[in-house]
Amino acid sequence: MRKHHRVVNVTDGTAIFCYGLSHHSAPIEVREKVAFAPDQLAAAHRDILDKNLAREALIISTCNRTEIYTYGGSGPRENRLQQWLADFHGIDAEILTGNSFSYHDAAAVQHLFRVVCGLDSMIIGEPQILGQVKDAYQIAADIDSTGPVLNRLLHWAFRVAKQVRTETAIGAAPVSVAYAAVTLARQLLGSLQSKRVLLIGAGETIELVATHLREHDLDGFHVANRSPERARLLANRLDGQAHPLEDAAALLPSVDLVLSCTASPQVILRSADVQPGLPRERGSLLFLDLAVPRDLDPAIDELDGCYLYTIDDLNDIAQAGMQARREAATEAERIIAQEADGFQQWRDSLEVVPAIRRLREHVEQARRAEVQRFRHYLQQGQDPETVLDAFSKALMNKVLHDPISTLRQPCQEATSEALVASLDILFHLSDAEG
Repeated sequence: MRKHHRVVNVTDGTAIFCYGLSHHSAPIEVREKVAFAPDQLAAAHRDILDKNLAREALIISTCNRTEIYTYGGSGPRENRLQQWLADFHGIDAEILTGNSFSYHDAAAVQHLFRVVCGLDSMIIGEPQILGQVKDAYQIAADIDSTGPVLNRLLHWAFRVAKQVRTETAIGAAPVSVAYAAVTLARQLLGSLQSKRVLLIGAGETIELVATHLREHDLDGFHVANRSPERARLLANRLDGQAHPLEDAAALLPSVDLVLSCTASPQVILRSADVQPGLPRERGSLLFLDLAVPRDLDPAIDELDGCYLYTIDDLNDIAQAGMQARREAATEAERIIAQEADGFQQWRDSLEVVPAIRRLREHVEQARRAEVQRFRHYLQQGQDPETVLDAFSKALMNKVLHDPISTLRQPCQEATSEALVASLDILFHLSDAEG
């Protein structure tokens, strides 16, 4: 007889299992050895299934993590997946020892939910990981590497991520200098729609800020840089216009926002360079200086209609945003724990389905046999009421025969008290007596 409380362990072929590495567990020199290129993923999924490591599999591979989720198969022990990952990438498996982690069932589910919600990310609440997991799932689903269990798990995870975004402020506050710059610009200018931007510099920071700015309906970008080639490359990516660095001051009357981040040891724009363009028909002019040492003359902030903010101002905003996200993460964790319990209840219900099917088939066989037998009495012309009463009693006795016999002679795996308690639960006998 099946025990009512089954404990799943990591060698159980019906467990959801997660094995992986992330920025929490492994340095980049280890993570990069097991990262999957996009064109490797289809073959990797098939290899896991072909080696019977799982009936279902999903691989998530980003710059910060490589995680393998499996369900079913011959029991995905941690050392088997570790060895498979090492073999696939042609490295010594010992490299992964001490740098990886594993979760199973409820812990694996909760870990995935935390990942898609951005709670396991380097920056709490960052939204990119959700898109990355969706892309990974699409690759696995396209080659039928996922099945009923992992499909349900991933769709559940995406719903949880949406709920966390909707019901908490996990993604509302800026936590990077680049994002803080855009947030501050929106607050001070009211809206970025139809605004024009001058980017002074063409390095990584400026490009990152520009990426955030492109999400808004801007009127256009101007890029001024000491290197004309770099200015042209960035301007082309932004559908903007490239200019020599010395033209920056002349562009001020036609823009609303100036972002500067160069490696110059000297000030790029002085107050005297800005003043000739004032007052302006386009209204206030916002300057954001992201450089150290500073690119922009502090005296610009004293000019009428000009507002200057430095990297320190943006760091303060980013730190405040991080604290706000930490507070929101507490509520997000509550949602995740609740939803992980809900998914586990669905998983538990799957174990009952085959038993229900067998029970229905068993009773159906008894019903058909009795219908066939008592139809004969009706054909002989016997009283229908008498036949119906006899049929119901015969069917009841046939269905209850095995359970009653088991109650009288309990098997070794269950006591009489346990069997009686099970009957009370299944048939609500205590309620009936009340």
